[in-house]
Amino acid sequence: MNYEKVKTGLLVFLIVLSGVLTWNIWTFQPRYEVMENEKPVNVALGLKQEVKKIVQPDQIVFHTAGKHLGTNDDSEINKIVTMISQWKYYDVINDSNRSFEINQSLTKGRYTELIFPDEVPIELYKKVLNFEDQDLPKFEFDRIIIDELANEGKEGSVYFYSTKNQQAYLSHVSLASINEFSEEYEERVEDFKPFFSHELANGTMIYLPVQEMEMLNYTYYRNPIEPEELKKALFRDPSFVQRSFVTDGEEYTDEASKMTVNNNTNMITYVNPFRESESVVGTENIIQKGIEFINGHSGWTDNYRYAFKDDFNQQVVFRMYSDEGYPIFNQVGLSEIYQEWSQSEIKRFVRPSFQLELPINPEMRLVTMPSGNEIIEVLNSKEELDKELLEDVSLGYYMLKDSQDSSIITLRPGWFYQYDGIWFELILNERVIMNGLESD
Repeated sequence: MNYEKVKTGLLVFLIVLSGVLTWNIWTFQPRYEVMENEKPVNVALGLKQEVKKIVQPDQIVFHTAGKHLGTNDDSEINKIVTMISQWKYYDVINDSNRSFEINQSLTKGRYTELIFPDEVPIELYKKVLNFEDQDLPKFEFDRIIIDELANEGKEGSVYFYSTKNQQAYLSHVSLASINEFSEEYEERVEDFKPFFSHELANGTMIYLPVQEMEMLNYTYYRNPIEPEELKKALFRDPSFVQRSFVTDGEEYTDEASKMTVNNNTNMITYVNPFRESESVVGTENIIQKGIEFINGHSGWTDNYRYAFKDDFNQQVVFRMYSDEGYPIFNQVGLSEIYQEWSQSEIKRFVRPSFQLELPINPEMRLVTMPSGNEIIEVLNSKEELDKELLEDVSLGYYMLKDSQDSSIITLRPGWFYQYDGIWFELILNERVIMNGLESD
């Protein structure tokens, strides 16, 4: 009998113990160490930049009595943006029913047009301009149009126009602001270069130089970026990152991500494979995220500007610009910083593995470029081009590595055209380079 009692008691004890252990397993929460660095890593590849420096117009055109005078000059554009950023903007309304009328007025009245390379959300650009309204309507624009004749002498009018969406939003500014602007540039406007307007088949109005243009041919030394520094900025815990040598360069990996340094292409690629399959419709400001990400490691190593965005696929491109304000192109992305995002994290990041040093003076020489009229004639003569797919035409530079010395980078002036979302260099003498210069 005693044996049976002991046996029963032991069985009850084991059942209770099993229940306690099961409960502990269910409710146990392990205390994992946080993989992210407790202290932010101080990495400075280059500079931090404000939105005003990165999101800029790349052309300004003064429309006066049917004449178009303009500039791509970086310093002139900065002066104008600084001036209009001091104005107070108020009473922003949707004026899209007058968008056609506004476009037609540019050939008759007196307007100044600031042209951006791609659509800019007003939510972002209110960090540059001073809006009185707290709750602005959501819209995007790629042109700011200043009406210098004002509204019957009562107040000034500034339009935010989207060529893509054919939308126009009207904002008012003080008449004093408009008058100050007009006085500043009325005497100087004749110093700018004459442009002519050309309407593309898709309805976009572009402005090209009437005369031949002289542009500098630049040569630079290439200054490599230290991959170890970028590793500290991109990986959650750099101490867990393993470095290995591959045929074309180096690879840095942890349990989730990989950074590849390709010494042949001179590109650095960072990917987070666990984010690759996420399908995300963009709801956040992708440009703002992109700027903050690069500022996080002071990654503005050259004169980069916002060039392109794809909200649906959460992609953004920042392109290098020359000192004069012209875009720089290259078919493998040597002149671009590319980002692709998931909802909260960067999942693909591609950038050059170098920055440009000061120009090598002996190679700086002037090159005479054909006028815009000549370029339009050449493009119109190309029967293989669907004119409906021609989206833009621009002077710019092509970046290439020296064939004898890979440490030397050359910027060659040229004419470029955007065709179905891809930039191509137009080579005259009936020949076109068909290497796509991708804008994304």
